[in-house]
Amino acid sequence: MPISLLDCPQDWPPENKAFPLREIDIRITDNAAVDLKPFDGAVEANWAQEKAANPHLFNGRLVTLNQVDLCDGAVRARGQIVPYAYHLWWRKQPEAPPTFHSFAMPMIQSADDAVIAIRMSSITANAGKVYCASGSLEEDDIVDGRIDIDANMAREVAEETGLALGEMEAGPDYYCARHGQIVMFYRFFRSALDADALMAKVHRHMRQDTEKEIDAVLAITSDNRDNFDYSHSMPPALDLIFGGRA
Repeated sequence: MPISLLDCPQDWPPENKAFPLREIDIRITDNAAVDLKPFDGAVEANWAQEKAANPHLFNGRLVTLNQVDLCDGAVRARGQIVPYAYHLWWRKQPEAPPTFHSFAMPMIQSADDAVIAIRMSSITANAGKVYCASGSLEEDDIVDGRIDIDANMAREVAEETGLALGEMEAGPDYYCARHGQIVMFYRFFRSALDADALMAKVHRHMRQDTEKEIDAVLAITSDNRDNFDYSHSMPPALDLIFGGRA
């Protein structure tokens, strides 16, 4: 029987703890859309403030989830298209409207067992945060009404780092974790290159990338995992790789 994350979050696995999935099925349909128009004025006012503080922000179109169910190891969700401005407003609310932010994060592991992560630059909405290259589910990720998780991950990694997930060995499993009303998906990718070689590739990409969304590439190991200012998305996946904290 499906367990709704909105109605029965206590019946889901604990927050910030990743668990394996056998399937991810996210469908975008107008029939299940939540009416967000009552928030338009507040969203627009907040966007004006955000844009004034950071003129580099772009009000693109992304997917927000309005229904998320867990059923026999599968996450089945429904979503709708919203402006990025909605997300920036949504994440500031002490009691968020009944929608969920979601993204897929590919965890790239080098041949010498480091996790390759990036640090977001000052022109982004997540300035200074460290996480593996990834981004929101977007309109471009919709194929026949469903989100293509793997296409999203490949696109985001290529845009931000210049690395190609298709050149790496993809792990067979997907994982999920939740943080409040944020739903995070993970998949592991193993490169044949060591950490130094992967970071050199990313540095070359950074020198020619005009977007300048990242300002550092980092190799995370069991020895230095506590040294960085992570986004909420990283600890659940790092616990899978390096083991959880006591």
